[in-house]
Amino acid sequence: MNLRLLSRAGVKVRPVLQLAQLPTAHADIDWVDDGLYGNVFRLAAVLSGIASVGWILCAMSREPAIQTAITLLTYIVIIFVLVVPRRILFYTVRRQFLGLLARIMKPSMLDSVCLADVVMADILTSCARMFADLFLVGCQFGKFIWPKRFGADISASQGGLSALVQFVRDRYEQDACMSSGMTGMLLVCVPYGFRLRQCVNEYLKAAPGSSDARRHMANAIKYASSFPVIALSATQRQVTVDGIMETKYSDWALHAAFGLWVVAVAFNSLYSFYWDVAFDWNLGHSSSGWKLSDLVAPTDEKQPIEMPDTFVVSPADALRDDALSKSNLPSTRHNFPWMLRPCLRFASHKLYYIAMVLDFLLRVAWTMKLSSYIQIDTMAYGAFWLNALEIYRRWQWTFLRIEKETAL
Repeated sequence: MNLRLLSRAGVKVRPVLQLAQLPTAHADIDWVDDGLYGNVFRLAAVLSGIASVGWILCAMSREPAIQTAITLLTYIVIIFVLVVPRRILFYTVRRQFLGLLARIMKPSMLDSVCLADVVMADILTSCARMFADLFLVGCQFGKFIWPKRFGADISASQGGLSALVQFVRDRYEQDACMSSGMTGMLLVCVPYGFRLRQCVNEYLKAAPGSSDARRHMANAIKYASSFPVIALSATQRQVTVDGIMETKYSDWALHAAFGLWVVAVAFNSLYSFYWDVAFDWNLGHSSSGWKLSDLVAPTDEKQPIEMPDTFVVSPADALRDDALSKSNLPSTRHNFPWMLRPCLRFASHKLYYIAMVLDFLLRVAWTMKLSSYIQIDTMAYGAFWLNALEIYRRWQWTFLRIEKETAL
C-alpha cells in the first residue's frame, strides 16, 4: 500500500530507497515503480494466503499438538516460498528481499548503508517478537516428542521409579519452553542488533565531531536502549516461571526489576518517539530556524529557512488518476505550520499531526507486549490486535519516512 500510494503521488520510490545500488538490482533494472509495487503486492498476497490457511486450520483443530504442528508447517511453507531458487513466484522481488536481509545480517563495517537497508532493518525490529515466537513453536513441537520418549524409556527401565519419572516428565513438559527465557530474549534482540550495527557503521564513516557523527551515535543509543527493556522483561517473566517468587527476597527483587523496567521503557519509548518526529520524519521546525533535532545533533551551520512549494495532494487524492498530472498539483507559498517543516509533500497538515499523536500512543501501547504484568497473549485476540496496531504504526512510519526524503 505504501508503494502504491507514493507511486501514484508521483514519488519515485526506487531511487529514494536506493535500490539501484544493491547487488541484486541488475536483474530488474528495467522495472518501473508500478511493476515494483504490483509484484510486491502479489507476493504479499500469496504469503498472506498461506498464513490465513494456517490460521483457519489451527482454529478448526482442538488438539494442541496438531495446532503446534500446523503453525510450524505454516512457517516452513512461507520460508520455502521465499527461498525457492526457481524463477517462479516473483523471483526478482524475492531475490531482492533476500539480498536485503543478507546485507542487514552481514557483520561488516565496510559496506555502505542504503535507505532500503535502514527501512528493512527498522521493519524487522517491529517483527522482533516473531523470532522468539518461531523458536517457541519449534520448542512446543519438540516437547510432544522428546520428553515423552525420554520419560517412557526411563519408566520402562526403572519400574519402581515410574511415578517419580512421570512427575518429573510432566513438570519438564510444562516448563521446558516457558523457561527458555534467555534464548527468547537473545532472539528478540537480534533485529535491534542489526540496526545498531548499521548506526555504528555510519558513525565510523562520518567525519569526527560532525553533525552526522553525532546523529548516528545518538541513533545507536536509541537502539541500544532497547536491550535493557528486553532483558528486564525477560527477567520478570523468568522470575514468575521459575517460581523464584517463593523466596523471601522475591518481592523486593521483582519490584526492583519492575522499577528499572519502567525507567528503561519510558526512556526508550519517549526517545524513539522523539527520533521518529525529529529525524526520521524531519518535523518539529520553527520559523526562527531551530528544530527538534538540534536537541541531540545540532547542525554544523545554521541555514536560512526557505519557503519551497507545498504539494497540494493528500494520500487519498494520490489514488486518483488526475493526481499524476503535474499541472493538477497547484502549489502555494506560505509560512509552514507549527512544528512541521518548510517543505511538505502533502498539503493536508492534519496528516502530520495525526501521525505524530498516533505514533506516540502506539509506541506506548507496544510496550504492553513486553510487560510481565499485562499478559496480552492470554487476552482474547489481545496479541492479534496489538500486532495489527504495530503493523499500522510501522506502515505510517515508512510512508512518512520516504515522504521526508522526497520533500528535502
